[in-house]
Order: sequence, then structure tokens, then C-alpha cells
Amino acid sequence: MGSMTFLLPNPVPAAAAATLADACVASAVGYSDQSPVPTRTRVGADRLVLTREQNESGYLVVPWPVEPFGTVVVSSTTLRERDEPYRLVVELARGKLNQVRAQTAEWQSIGLRTGPDFDLALTAATRLFGRAALAPAPAEADALAARALEQAHGLADRLVRDYIEQMLDTRHHLNGANNVPLDTRLAARYGRAPVGAAADEYAQTFNAAGVCFRWRDVEPSEAQYVWDEADAAVAAAQKSGLPVTIGPIIDLAPGMLPPWAAGWAADLPALATCMCDYLETVVGRYRGDVRRWVVCAGFNHADALGLVDDDRLRLAYRLFEAAAQVDANLELVLSVAQPWGDYLTSEDQTITPITFPDDLIRAGVRLNAVELEVRAGTRPRGSLPRDLLDTARILDAFGMLGLPLEVALSLPSADAPDPLAAEHQQTVWRPGWRAGPSPEGQAEWGASFAALALSWPQVRAVTWDHWTDADPHLIPHGGLLDAPGRPKPLLARLRALRTEHL
Repeated sequence: MGSMTFLLPNPVPAAAAATLADACVASAVGYSDQSPVPTRTRVGADRLVLTREQNESGYLVVPWPVEPFGTVVVSSTTLRERDEPYRLVVELARGKLNQVRAQTAEWQSIGLRTGPDFDLALTAATRLFGRAALAPAPAEADALAARALEQAHGLADRLVRDYIEQMLDTRHHLNGANNVPLDTRLAARYGRAPVGAAADEYAQTFNAAGVCFRWRDVEPSEAQYVWDEADAAVAAAQKSGLPVTIGPIIDLAPGMLPPWAAGWAADLPALATCMCDYLETVVGRYRGDVRRWVVCAGFNHADALGLVDDDRLRLAYRLFEAAAQVDANLELVLSVAQPWGDYLTSEDQTITPITFPDDLIRAGVRLNAVELEVRAGTRPRGSLPRDLLDTARILDAFGMLGLPLEVALSLPSADAPDPLAAEHQQTVWRPGWRAGPSPEGQAEWGASFAALALSWPQVRAVTWDHWTDADPHLIPHGGLLDAPGRPKPLLARLRALRTEHL
């Protein structure tokens, strides 16, 4: 049994008081994804105590308010267990500055150009942190560290935006050619074909189509299929001339499976048979028109069926084997939920997000790509909010698998009740917002994270999670059109990215 104690600032920021319960310790062993471990959290009047089974060093990971970015996950450097408590804000500032300095050096080594003002600002932030670390009075140390943390996050944001701009420019000018458009796919998922003005909006914004329908809608009763909407959606995608991806075919989020199939959760062989039968039927119906499939999603994450890790791993293996037997030439994709591993704070979760696809690969499953779900600010399927630099680092970590990557993005544009998302027990994570989710905030976040994904050489597809809030969806108010069909500001921002780069 090991523990770490952190002294809190006085007063604790109101936004932080609501998120300290989400603090945890991440492992310093293994892959560079810093996956959390089960942690017991105790918040006292002036301190945060984190306890876990391991007795070893690790990283503090905690959502913390950072102006002007709102509440984002911040990590310390590696900390050893000791009797003397750490000053929480000082360690967060140390961690972010260390991350920025290391990433700057790494990217500069491959040609990233940072201006003299950036280098001066990084030096100034480092000196400010030194003053915080050496300040004798706790109040002074916390105040200086908070300023250093804000400056470090500002530098991290600027560093990644410089990387995005220069990497996109490099990709447009490969092999001596000028202004070569990227071949990355940009799509939004829909289960019902866009019609009329919405179809025009889609065609102007995206260079690919993503079709996703729920198992419970297609096979409401066992062996009785309803294909009308699915056929119409695939036909519309084919008619548009856009390359099509279908899936996820099977998602383990609550409410995605038909009740009759979910009833087999206690009988794993029967459940696997049901899933494989459905998958083979769907793939067999459309394989002549569609070559790329997201086979399953959420299998690395806690699910509504109560299946343990090994059961979900075996199910995923069976599904990929079944899809390959239908057609060995299909492109098969695994979607990974919560790529930072937020779910690993639960005692019954043991397989990290990066280990899940790695285990399948080692078992002989043919994966053509791994999709990362970057869904911020929602629970339980979404991740805690991360900044652009943490997202760049997770893309780099998954790149070690040696497979192409795909990215699925989503962020709520409102926090009002959303009945369609509530069907899947998904809600907005309210503590993390400065003024609540908004269409403008969704547009800024979505455009920034889509640009990062498009700039990444290993990313071959970027998909917005769902097209319209009028269709069934997981993420509350996460569509590009609101329920009445009006475009949100993000749609124009994505269209500008497509026009400029694709």
C-alpha cells in the first residue's frame, strides 16, 4: 500500500474543489501513455491524499482549472512516495513545464522552428517556476506556481499550433511538389441519409462518408432485420461518390445492443455467436460497396453488460476473425475508447487502451488501423478534457503500434438534457466547464483538434462523432446540426479545413 500527500492552495479554486475527486496516480512503468491505476482519493481541509496498492513512484493526474483554458487534466513529473507532502500546484507547474520543454526539444530536433519570443517566454516561465519552488511562504509558492502553470499551458498551446502549421505545410510540399492536397479522410457519422440542404452542407464539408447504425435498430428481434434506414444511408453515401466507412458495427455502450442480445451477457459463447451472426450479416450485405469497417467500439472500456476484461478481449477477437472470414480483403478498424485510460481508476479494469489492440495483434488478429475516440467533457464514455499537447502525445504513444491511426472527435455544444444521449446513459461532465458548453466553444475545440489530427502523418481519417442531434447519438448535443437541423459554427470551421488542406 502506497500513498502520496499534496498540500492544497488556500483557498482551493471553486472549479478545482469540484474535480479533486477525479485525481489519481498514473503508473510510471510500461508504455508512455501514463495509464492511471486504481486510486483511493481523500480530500481534507488543506490536503489531497492518494492511496493505491502499488508502493512505487508515479504521476499525479488531476483535472485543474488553468486560465484561460478552463479545467483540463494536468500531470506532475514522476514523484516518489515520501512522508513529506508535496505542494500540489508547484508539482503541477513542474510537470507541465517539463512536458513543454521535453516536447519542444523533441520537435526542434526534427525541424520545428520556434521563434525567439517563444524561447524567451519558456525561459521566463522556467524562472518563475524556480521562484515558486523556492518560495518560503506557502501562499507565495502557490501564487507563483499558478502563474507558471498558466504560462506553461499557454506555451504548450502555442507549441502545438506551430507544429500543426509547419507539419501541414510540410505535408503539402512533399517530394518537391507544391500545394499537394492531403489524402486524409474527413467525415461525420450519420445513421440516416442527409437530405436536401443538409446533404449539400455535408458534401461541401467532407471528403468521405461515415455510416453508423445501431444494432438494436437493425435487428430489433432475433433474425428479423429492418434495413430501410441503413440501406438509404449507404446508398446516399455511394451516390455522393465519397469513400465510405461503416461502423462501429457493435458498440458496447448502454442501449446500443438489442435487449434480446444483451440478455445473453451471462452466456459468453451465446453472446459471441449473436454478435458474429449480426456482423457477418451486415458485412455480407454491404461488402460489395464498402471496404472499410470499424468492427467494434468500447470493448476496452467498462460496458453495460458487466463483462470482464478478458471476456471483452475474446469477443473482439471473435468479431475480427468473423469479419475477415467474410472477406479477407476488407479494411478492419478497432475503435478504442478513453485512450488516456480514465476507466482504469476502477478496480475491475486492468487492460490499458494501448494494450488492448496490442494484445489482439499479438494474438494474430489483422488490424488495418486503430481509431482513437477523443470525446471530451462527457461521461461515462468520454474522457476528461485534455489540451492539444496531451493529445499530440497520445497520438505519438499509439503510433508505437505501427498501424495507421484514425481519430473520432466529439464535444457537446450545450448542457441541457438530451433525451437521445440519455438513452445511452451519457451526460455532460459539468465540473470541467468555465461557462458551460456552447456552440462557439465546440467550434474552437473541434477545429483545433481536427487540425492536429489532420497534421499527424499516421492519421488517415478524422471523423466527427455524429452529424445531427436529431439522429440517435452517444454524445449530448455533439452534432454538427442541432435537432431542428440548423448548422452549428463548427460546420463552417471544418469546411474551411477541408477547403484548405484536403
